Amino acid sequence: MTATPPSDFFELSAILTGFRVRTLRLAQQDADFYGVFEKVYGSAQLGDLMAFYTARRQAGSAAQQIGEAILADGSPVAETARALMVFWYLGQIAPHDGSEDLHIPSANHYAQALAWRAVQAHPTGVSTLRFGYWATPPAPFDDYL
Repeated sequence: MTATPPSDFFELSAILTGFRVRTLRLAQQDADFYGVFEKVYGSAQLGDLMAFYTARRQAGSAAQQIGEAILADGSPVAETARALMVFWYLGQIAPHDGSEDLHIPSANHYAQALAWRAVQAHPTGVSTLRFGYWATPPAPFDDYL
């Protein structure tokens, strides 16, 4: 199901999540956030969000202004943006059809969820760190973003 995400997808996701594009691209390689979100949540909804973002960017709006416009009350794309944020942070997604069938599409989505980086941790049983890493102070928070 891997779909090639446009670079704008990562730029938009960076605005919505606060993570660097580089970090998001690494997570995408392991878990295909773009392709799964498009398939499960809806390509029309994702297309509308991307068009909204592109229009604001081309108008010269700053990242902060774009994020505020996307998430503002009454924004036609706020619901989609929030669903995308939940997917990036928790690896959980529900279809846009109104059902509450919230699920985690794969173990990779769970393992690559940004919440783990935000709390400087890893899911149980999934770590690339060496044994005993917990005995040393954690890296600076910016290293995780």
